[in-house]
Amino acid sequence: MHPLRTVATVIALICLATFAPSRATAQDVPGMEKKSKDKNQSDNNQMDLEAHVVEVAVNDSLYVVGPNDILNLSIFADRYYSYDVVVSSNGRIIVPLVGEISIKDRTLAQVSTLLRIMIDRTFKRADLTVSLVRARQIKVSVTGAVKTPGVVMLPATARVSEALQLAGGIIRDTTALRGITVTRGGQVQIADLTAFNRLGDALANPFLMGGDVVNFPRIDRRVSVFGAVNFEGHLDYVAGEHLYDIIRLAGGFRSSVFLDSVQIVRFKTDNTSTESQYVNLRGYPGDPDANVEMRASDLILVKAIPKFRYHRLVLIKGEVQYPGSYPIERDKTTLHQLIGLAGGFTPDASLEEATVTRKIDENERDKEFDRLSKIQPSDMREDEYEYFKARSRERIGQMVVDFKRLFLENDMKEDVVLQDNDIIEVPIQKNYIRVIGRVNNPGNVLFRRTWNFLQYIDACKGFGWRADDGDVRVVKARTGELVDAEKTGQYALEPGDTIWVPEVPKTKFWEVALTTLGVLSQIAGILGIVIAVSRVSN
Repeated sequence: MHPLRTVATVIALICLATFAPSRATAQDVPGMEKKSKDKNQSDNNQMDLEAHVVEVAVNDSLYVVGPNDILNLSIFADRYYSYDVVVSSNGRIIVPLVGEISIKDRTLAQVSTLLRIMIDRTFKRADLTVSLVRARQIKVSVTGAVKTPGVVMLPATARVSEALQLAGGIIRDTTALRGITVTRGGQVQIADLTAFNRLGDALANPFLMGGDVVNFPRIDRRVSVFGAVNFEGHLDYVAGEHLYDIIRLAGGFRSSVFLDSVQIVRFKTDNTSTESQYVNLRGYPGDPDANVEMRASDLILVKAIPKFRYHRLVLIKGEVQYPGSYPIERDKTTLHQLIGLAGGFTPDASLEEATVTRKIDENERDKEFDRLSKIQPSDMREDEYEYFKARSRERIGQMVVDFKRLFLENDMKEDVVLQDNDIIEVPIQKNYIRVIGRVNNPGNVLFRRTWNFLQYIDACKGFGWRADDGDVRVVKARTGELVDAEKTGQYALEPGDTIWVPEVPKTKFWEVALTTLGVLSQIAGILGIVIAVSRVSN
């Protein structure tokens, strides 16, 4: 073998012998009494060394070690030692190289501190890590307003919230989540799951121990908080709490809060009438004078600044250079200004059909129109039907703006001040007139400014069979209005307009016959009367 390769092999073996971790026992340390070694070996034979990893996160400073817990001790000294030890029924553990140690009623952090002191007496230089490998099982009694009260089995890493889950959970509108009592050996600890869930306060959701009795009270008295806080709603009342405590449980204030006059509504002694108190919380949480003590059934109202950091936007759609949403200033930005910000119109923009639509408030709904919409037209009175037709043609929320006069003739009387959520629509230009109905060749005809409706009909090969040429109508593209085509002095044809030629109403033969017979019978009756009177006179 090559000399260099032999040297490298020797060095590797030395490193493995020096640093290889081992699972130490009492025989690794000379002078350890055989009795302690045998006892530790006996304990190890009674437990399953392949312990499960603890599934619940453990806070070392809060978790109290107890009987049947399995701890792992990792010692980094001249060698690496690792031990799994079981806590005995009297709260003691046996640590190889160290001896028997009492850890009764100590937290995991306190156990670690105690073991470090003991380890330092054995090793000159050593590091120690103590961890919980498997938690013991404990019995806890859950009582009060829960779905299935009784005794539950839990790992010792469990908190009050886990006990509630195993007891079936809360009863809706019945179980209080504050003022929960944990009774342990005559001592009572208060749990507050609202504070734990909202604020992450671990102390409000304490660990449980075997024999604990957890009682969930019924909802009885409450304090309510609404307005500019992060968690609005009702809170279970706890005697002795103050306004700042409630604000804290409500998640604090939102950024839009108005602190000058927080209102507290409180019942008087008759428990029926109320009175209000206003508190200035600009000094929150440092001003003790504003920290009012709470009473059961108090209502806290926290105002918000209206439209706080609120962007007012208008949407422009269609034929402008840069369509999209644009911010506006309240009561200042106009239509003319905003079209300028959007880069103006494209060459294909139809100013005749451009519109500004304003969102209407729910209170502005036409209740009469809603009522008529549910009625058959045949059941309406004449005036109701005319009103229904007029409202049906109306474009809800559309503002009256003549884009051509505003942007082509610079008539600023047509300019409007825009409001939040307005929608400006500029459709593509339709350079034609649509002709529909009873014409020989219906379709679109290129717009000619000097033509009237008859010329467009002629372009469609004239009136068709059964055309009612005396009742031709024009539908205005911009307004949707239906006008009489012959009244040309009241409108001007524009691109996008529609010319409609209706059909002559069909007349049913039997209706004509019966009407004629009726008239003839009436005439015959009148003639008979005349003849009879004439004979009497003669």
